[in-house]
Amino acid sequence: MPEGRKPNGGRPLAETGRHDPVLGRGLEKVVDSAGPILDAQSRAQPTGLSTRQRDFLLLNIFVLTQHGYIQRASVLAEALYVLGDGTPEAVLARTVLRFFSGDWSAALACLEELDRIDPIERFGPYTMNDRQRMRRYLKARCLFELHQHVPARDAVESYLRHGTEGAEEME
Repeated sequence: MPEGRKPNGGRPLAETGRHDPVLGRGLEKVVDSAGPILDAQSRAQPTGLSTRQRDFLLLNIFVLTQHGYIQRASVLAEALYVLGDGTPEAVLARTVLRFFSGDWSAALACLEELDRIDPIERFGPYTMNDRQRMRRYLKARCLFELHQHVPARDAVESYLRHGTEGAEEME
């Protein structure tokens, strides 16, 4: 794309009547100037995205976040959620982005949703992976920032208790 030229002339897709080639039809309903439209009916429908398209969006979210474009990455993550992607990877992306934005209660709500989809706690001996340890840290930090000190202390103790197992394995 030539320098200084914006896609769609700088206008939202809804104004141009065109559709995004990666996401397909209907992107104008997902993202508007006020942000993502979140209604229960659209979340209940399947995404209609191929695995490759979904992975491409998740990769874009990761890259944008790494470069500090939290708002842009958040729009993509919310769009993915609105399109019906309730996979642990998509919900974790929303959680981390809300955490980076300092929206502690929303991040905690995403963590609760993630616990329903992909529970951390298991019965019997198990080893936590990096993703599970990160979720425990996010929960502890969100609870602390919301001044819920007793649950935060419990979350930190659980994080430390299970976090040492993974650190010993890495050595």
